[in-house]
Amino acid sequence: MKRGHFILVYIILMVAQIIVNNYFGLSRYLLISVLPALILLLPRNMSTILAMLVAFATGFAVDFFSTGMLGLTSVALVPVALGRRLLVSSVFGDEPADRDEQITIARFGLPKVVLALLLCCATFFLVFVWVDSAGTVPFWTAALRWLLSVLVSTPVGLLVSRILRPA
Repeated sequence: MKRGHFILVYIILMVAQIIVNNYFGLSRYLLISVLPALILLLPRNMSTILAMLVAFATGFAVDFFSTGMLGLTSVALVPVALGRRLLVSSVFGDEPADRDEQITIARFGLPKVVLALLLCCATFFLVFVWVDSAGTVPFWTAALRWLLSVLVSTPVGLLVSRILRPA
């Protein structure tokens, strides 16, 4: 039941991301994405290769059903999945792997979860903004886009973590 519930909520949040991409373009300097949080909160026992495949499929689906360039979200989301295990062991220690626990705010505390989400969002938007600008945007414009996107998407990812992994 828990696995089915996780998959259903994951798909609903992915559809919500598609809707945000299509209808809520707030500014060219601000991107809102819940996808790094979704990848961070994948089950702990999922292998890195499978997580990368899930990240690619998720990014491809979001790009296909929204107005984005096909493959842009996938190329930014796969590095998040690649570094997920290293990030979790660096921020949370060996405890989640030893006990096969899922990442929740109630278990590990708000500061650690915020730090992990911040690092995931920073990685995602670094690749996303870099590939999207393709050297055609001045550095400070791209840096502002990256900073604003990370600062807004991290609290949104925190809300998503409450939905995806309730206490």
